[in-house]
Amino acid sequence: MTKVKICGLSRPEDIEAVNTYGADYAGFVFFEKSKRNISYEKAEMLLKELKKNPNIQSVAVCVSPSKDEVKRMQNLGFDLIQIHGTIPADCQSDGGLALWQAVNIAGGTEVDADELFIQSPNIQGYVVDGAEYGSGKTFGWEAEEKTFVFPEKLKIQNRQFILAGGLNIENVQTGIHMLHPDVVDVSSGVERDGVKDAALIRKFISAAKHC
Repeated sequence: MTKVKICGLSRPEDIEAVNTYGADYAGFVFFEKSKRNISYEKAEMLLKELKKNPNIQSVAVCVSPSKDEVKRMQNLGFDLIQIHGTIPADCQSDGGLALWQAVNIAGGTEVDADELFIQSPNIQGYVVDGAEYGSGKTFGWEAEEKTFVFPEKLKIQNRQFILAGGLNIENVQTGIHMLHPDVVDVSSGVERDGVKDAALIRKFISAAKHC
C-alpha cells in the first residue's frame, strides 16, 4: 500500500489531523523563504504532539543545510531529513538521520537517471517534484504519451520513490496507478486559503489508501 506524507505542518490542529486520520509521514519545513517555515522551538512543541502516534515518522524539510543544522534536526528527534539542494558530505556517510534527497524533473521526460539521482549509501529515498519546489504543480506525469523509467530503476536500487508536486484528492489515485510510488507527498493540495484543512487531509489519505 502506498504511504502518505502530509508536508508543511505548522499548527497543533495540523498534528491532530495527521494523528487522527493516519498519515505515515509528517513534514516540517525549515526554509525562511517558505510560507510554511517554522522555528526550531515550534517544531519541538509540535513533535511532542506528533509522537503521541508512534506510527507516524517525522521529516525535517531543509534547503542546503549546514552540518550544524543537520545535527540540530537530529537532536530535535526527527526520523528523517529531506534535503533540497546541496547535501553536506558527512550527511551522506555518517549513518545519522535517514535521508531523502529531493530532485526536480522538468521538461518532457526525465534526464538520465544516473545524473538525476545521486548515488549515496545513506540516501533512503528520492522526493521527485516538478520544476520548482513548492509550486503546487506536477512534473507532467499525467500526459499519457510520457514515459518515466526512473520508478523501476529506484526499485532495483532499493530506494524509496516519493511522488511530490501538484497532488490533490482528484489526481492522487491516478498518480499512484501510473507511477507506483512508495509514498505520495502533499502540501498545498490539502490546504484552504493557505492553511491545512482537516477534511482535505482525511479525504487525501483515504483516496491514497484505497487505490
